[in-house]
Amino acid sequence: MTLITNLASVFANTVLPVFLVAGAGYVLTRFMALEGRTLGRVVFYLASPALVFRSLYNMNISTAALTQVLLLVLGVYLITGFAGWMAGLDQERPQRSALTISSAISNNGNMGLPITLFALGNAGLVIATIYYATSALLTNTLGVIIASTGSAPLSKALRQSLRAPVLYATLLGIALNRLAMPIPEPLYRAIDLTAGAAIPMMLVLLGVQLSATPINSEQRVIWRSMVIRLGLSPLAAMALCMLLGIDGLERQVVILQASMPTAVVATVLATEFVTAPRLVAAAVLFSTLASMATISLVLVLIT
Repeated sequence: MTLITNLASVFANTVLPVFLVAGAGYVLTRFMALEGRTLGRVVFYLASPALVFRSLYNMNISTAALTQVLLLVLGVYLITGFAGWMAGLDQERPQRSALTISSAISNNGNMGLPITLFALGNAGLVIATIYYATSALLTNTLGVIIASTGSAPLSKALRQSLRAPVLYATLLGIALNRLAMPIPEPLYRAIDLTAGAAIPMMLVLLGVQLSATPINSEQRVIWRSMVIRLGLSPLAAMALCMLLGIDGLERQVVILQASMPTAVVATVLATEFVTAPRLVAAAVLFSTLASMATISLVLVLIT
């Protein structure tokens, strides 16, 4: 009974608020023409980079701990990607690539950041932002390479990935943090205001994006990526924490982040490279719905 009570409490206080805001975005699209592309660009080019920069600029974490987190994110990405690739052995190349990116690319931004904030506070949010920034970098490099194996050329996409503002926000935030370089107060306040809008906008955007996701229950193989994304991924994070000596708050955050469902950006890549986009869209939708239960369970186990 205690486990059920804890699950209900965690779901109501941590997971449900996130889905309520995302649900509001979903409902809004039913009553008005809410342009997801425009909102997505504001998040991509402005709000998200501001949040990443602010968190990394203010972080109080040792270089050794930072390196551990970076290695863990890379390890989880490679393990889940390889598992997805192996899970698609019986599929055609586009479907196999789709399973791979659905397994490897997790929603560490729209969902991971707010859930970590609610569950583990601002200190946890800083570590979650490091995880998110690293996974975004991997998605814009390894994710693009994997998706391109489905059909499309690679060079143009890789050039475009270098335009991702979060990459430069990450590098600049870490550099200024390590150099202890002050920022003019007016500029910092502007960044702080913009960063404060990032999480609400991300959640509304998640709802808008899910409203445009087609339900394709005929894709029976999506359960494979769901098992990898929601099951194997947090287990891999736990194992890597033991291997790398990560404990305390860092351990809680990285395991929680590794528990996130497939990110909508996986659908964007699949559409761009014609890599079974309907399969990936179904994986995004159903893994997001299933994660309401699995994330609650993970939170009970790690906190």
